[in-house]
Amino acid sequence: MESQTIFSREIHPFKQAGGAIILLLIFQLLGLLFRGTAFFGEESVVFWEISMTILLAFMLFNSVMSIPYKNRGLYFRNSLISFVTIAVISGGLAQLLSGQSMDEAGSFKWLYFLFTFVYLVFISIVNAMRKIIEIAKKQDARLRGEL
Repeated sequence: MESQTIFSREIHPFKQAGGAIILLLIFQLLGLLFRGTAFFGEESVVFWEISMTILLAFMLFNSVMSIPYKNRGLYFRNSLISFVTIAVISGGLAQLLSGQSMDEAGSFKWLYFLFTFVYLVFISIVNAMRKIIEIAKKQDARLRGEL
């Protein structure tokens, strides 16, 4: 019996996005509860920071979770939809809770812009690595006379 790790299972990007949104809501609510305490202070920029952290975590995990998927094109499309959905929801929630727009909160507009390109690079690198590994496996099998 072969054990399945989280990295060998095909977890749909929409399910990953749902998990990220649930985490976003939990941490944003914790931010509301602890607002004004010594832990957070009165800084409303913390809501933007939480949003960016969840978005970055989604980027990393979503890129790695693309490895076991056989239909890469479909995964890539659904991942982009998920990324945009999380970015819009997290940005809207941060603006609602902080009372500051993205421009007023600091450099978060540029971080969203940067994270979009970094995400595309991450997922492209992982897909390129997967393709290289597949080629190496075929070459190895051919050298051993299995093909």
